[in-house]
Amino acid sequence: MGGVLGDVVLVNGAPWPRFAAAQTLYRLRLLNASNARWYGLQFETNGHRLPFTQIGTDGGLLRSPVRKDSILLTPGERADIIVDFSMLSLGSTATLTNLRAHGRMSQVMRFDISRQSKPSGAVPTFLSDVRPLERSGVSRVRDFHFGYGLRDGWLINDRPFDPERTDADPTFGSTELWRISSDAEHPVHLHGVHFQVADSGWHERHQAEVSWKDTVALSAHQRVELLIPFTAPRGRYVFHCHNLEHEDMP
Repeated sequence: MGGVLGDVVLVNGAPWPRFAAAQTLYRLRLLNASNARWYGLQFETNGHRLPFTQIGTDGGLLRSPVRKDSILLTPGERADIIVDFSMLSLGSTATLTNLRAHGRMSQVMRFDISRQSKPSGAVPTFLSDVRPLERSGVSRVRDFHFGYGLRDGWLINDRPFDPERTDADPTFGSTELWRISSDAEHPVHLHGVHFQVADSGWHERHQAEVSWKDTVALSAHQRVELLIPFTAPRGRYVFHCHNLEHEDMP
């Protein structure tokens, strides 16, 4: 039901790699390309967490940088982060770990601080002119529930996928509010558009984290609200779960 998780963590095709890092800032572009595994990524050094700065997500840069101790990435989600190794001593290590796994699967990769470097730069306080969408501009509200049927498998609003059926017909140039809920964990992906998460179900969005996304993490019994401007070229697009088993089921 949850999908195949596997027993080896690969980074750029290599199992549990090590990287010789310098004492400086690194920009890491992260993509969860796993089949079904969720990653709660954090850096550990000398028994402590090493904070980092998120600067981007699926659709590009954030409005402004956000300091974090960990970040959740579901299959298909991306993130740009800046990690600063300048305060770590030569010979020390920083390990990227997964909070949502145990044992060896909780280890992702290791950074060995092996080189000195010139002084690091600074992350700008303003990154991109991402303007938050407002509910007042919404032309329509739609509800979609991801569930499971014993006969038909994974369903959206109690219906299985049918390539001949259209479940939403937004008007070109309009902005809609989609409320998506689920009985199980799903990373929900929309084709052809980027959206802003208006409400994750746990907390309202923070202005610093206003960004464009195309995949959103949906936990069991959670509802997220998405503000979606439909400005993509006219045509038919799909939306689905990014868990490969769920996506490929009838």
